[in-house]
Amino acid sequence: MKQLFYKELKLCLPVQVPLFFLFAAMLLIPAYPYLVACFFTCNSIFYLFNQSAGNNDLLFTALLPVSKAQVVKARVRFTVMIEMIMFLLLVPMIFVNHRLNPQGNPAGTDGSLTFLAAVLVLFTVFNAVFIPAFYRDETKSGKNFLISTIAVFVWIILWEGFMITAAAAKDALPFFSWAAENLDAFPATAQAWRTQLIALAVGALIYGLGTYLVSRKAVGIFERVDL
Repeated sequence: MKQLFYKELKLCLPVQVPLFFLFAAMLLIPAYPYLVACFFTCNSIFYLFNQSAGNNDLLFTALLPVSKAQVVKARVRFTVMIEMIMFLLLVPMIFVNHRLNPQGNPAGTDGSLTFLAAVLVLFTVFNAVFIPAFYRDETKSGKNFLISTIAVFVWIILWEGFMITAAAAKDALPFFSWAAENLDAFPATAQAWRTQLIALAVGALIYGLGTYLVSRKAVGIFERVDL
């Protein structure tokens, strides 16, 4: 498995992956829906898979003395590594964002621990839609990316829309007031820290469980594919 991971790193990594890590800096933009910045990581992962399809990487790897399950698991782990690098880059950016924009983000969620939880869910949605579909038919990677993009932006619209609504209606309903103070904003109180840490833990659980299920599903699909 380690050798397959090195193969992914040395032979399959497109230039878009490290380049698109720079989009973490989009958290410095005032009044911007920050989840969109994380979509570009999904875009770079598409380039990884699409380049793999163009180079017949699946056939080449399957001819090595490894199982089909190992082929899929190595790629899924490599994908997780890319997503986790982006996730870690976002952590310091939310603190810089708070210093530059202490009044918050009128265009959606603020830089916060809750935002990081939403990022993990975004990655889970993308992986769940795109990865199994790729191993079902790698020749349709473009179509599968389009479908996964739609799914990701549904999540972005729902999440950012909820945060915008909470900020706009916080004086009308107690629930929106609580959400705006404890979920949306950079944590300023002990209650907000507790709430956002719980949200982050839930996001991590969704991502971890989702990754496990996606890997199992993709393995099952690829093992039935006749190369």
